[in-house]
Amino acid sequence: MKKNRKRLGVPAVIGAVAGFYLLSFLFWPLPDAAESGCRATTTPITDVQGRTGVTPMDGERVLIRGVVSGDFTGEEELGGFFVQQEGVGASDSGEASSGLFVYAPGMEVSPGERLLLDGEAGEYYGMTQISDVRLRARCGRGEEVAPVTVKLPLTERERHRLQGMKLRLEPPLAVTGLYELGRYGVVAVADERLYTPTQVHRPGTKARQQAAENQQRLLRIDDGSKRRDPALPGWVSDVFGAGQSLRVGDQLAAVEGILDYRYEHWRLQPLEPPSVRTANARPEPLVRPPENRIRVASFNLQNYFNGDGHGGGFPTERGASEPEAFERQHLRLVNAIAALAADVIGVIEVENDGYGRDSALAELTGGLEGDWDYARPERQRLGSDAIAVGMLYRAERVQPLGQAHTLLNGPFAHYNRPPLAQRFRHLGTGATFWVVVNHFKSKRCGGAVDANRAQDDGQGCWNPLRVKAANRLVEWVEVLAADHGDDRVLLLGDFNAYAREDPMVHLREAGFRNVLSGHRPLPASGYIYRAESGTLDYILATGALKDSIQRAGVFPINADEPPLLYYDRENRHDVPTSIIQDGDPWRSSDHDPTWVDIDLGAPDGN
Repeated sequence: MKKNRKRLGVPAVIGAVAGFYLLSFLFWPLPDAAESGCRATTTPITDVQGRTGVTPMDGERVLIRGVVSGDFTGEEELGGFFVQQEGVGASDSGEASSGLFVYAPGMEVSPGERLLLDGEAGEYYGMTQISDVRLRARCGRGEEVAPVTVKLPLTERERHRLQGMKLRLEPPLAVTGLYELGRYGVVAVADERLYTPTQVHRPGTKARQQAAENQQRLLRIDDGSKRRDPALPGWVSDVFGAGQSLRVGDQLAAVEGILDYRYEHWRLQPLEPPSVRTANARPEPLVRPPENRIRVASFNLQNYFNGDGHGGGFPTERGASEPEAFERQHLRLVNAIAALAADVIGVIEVENDGYGRDSALAELTGGLEGDWDYARPERQRLGSDAIAVGMLYRAERVQPLGQAHTLLNGPFAHYNRPPLAQRFRHLGTGATFWVVVNHFKSKRCGGAVDANRAQDDGQGCWNPLRVKAANRLVEWVEVLAADHGDDRVLLLGDFNAYAREDPMVHLREAGFRNVLSGHRPLPASGYIYRAESGTLDYILATGALKDSIQRAGVFPINADEPPLLYYDRENRHDVPTSIIQDGDPWRSSDHDPTWVDIDLGAPDGN
């Protein structure tokens, strides 16, 4: 007898199949949408970056996949993060970078995370990025992004090839500029201290070549923030907290970070705090010279204005904004002058308010310990500018011979400040000598026309006017020397020209010798502008004084210090007060004093 076989109807078959797939879904789930998306075809980051420094996909929407190499999405940070293409290093990507900035304020990411991102490619002030970003998928942890090891200098082409990538910047790394530290949290570094091109080369082709080389050697260490006037980066605060100051010339160990470009400059956004080694410690006060020697110094005071001389009259035209600020400035300068241990000091950028008891010169000398006085010309003011030059001297060491002289015509009628010349007798030896204080026109271009405009040779604006001042000064000094039968002359002051520029060449060819020559290593530094060091302030000797120079130097108490230490407390941020005592000489000005010791022979009676 045959068994009866039950036939399954169509509904039963459908139900069985559905049941099978339900069990399959429960026990062997299908890939979800995110995992499926992570395997999507994407545009390589190297293609987004391109090989020309500008993305070839500007304005296009792209789908990219990358590993987060640096997260800067926090409040007041950069508003985004960096990703890097997996498995592609500098040697694999050819001429294109494998890193990219993702502008995505508020998006939560973590370093090492692999992301699938959809965004619009473009350039933001020179930085390739994607914006209007949509997070398509989080794809787990990616391969660790290994840093590319580099050293300065780096050419512009090399920097574009590394833009947005994780780097390890190897030493040597010298701090070469601190101007942006207080304002933006930025420290400028290079393979060594950078010098203004015309400090080391004659203006023209070589200076332009040096300027280009300096840019290849320069990089900014940023703080990962877009905030102005931020708290100091933690690694800088640690230096100050240890009772030291971060100074130009200090050294950094290797730094890891992301190579970034913004605000018209290349910068490294650190991923770990840099480590600092003090290599340019603050100097000790100078030792006073022996009795038969005299020390002469030049010091730009950076706008010393004392109001009405009675505690009022603030804010001043160019100096302190309030009495408390002036008191801090005054104490700093008094202590700086004391540390110089000089006998005669030519001062620059002092208020041009005459020579009476309420004048700036009177207040400054009144604060100095000892018998100090100041030179007085026949006129009540030197020219019409708000600032003037002046001359301080220790009356127990030197005696002025007659009134001071000045020159108000020719190139000194306008722009160049009138010079001040005073003849002295050294009380210890009876020897006589001249000191002539100067302040030539600055390089700022306001009002400059024709030949006085910048000529792209490195000398800035007003160079012809400074040359005229140098030539007229030589003529005038020669007349003074001949009239008094005394050619022992020191020219000093702020000549607003670097060492190899035309005015200094003209003075050297006229027989005036830079006292630093042969007495300290050159190039010298006493002023820093845009992370480049140089000298604007000089002491130049002629006549018998050229052979009487014993010692000379720059007293590095100001230019190498961070400008945020200036007496204006608004720029102090979170710097410990132990670093910025008001009585300290540090950053009392933006110029370093220059000094020279002259041997005037045996004392009288020997």
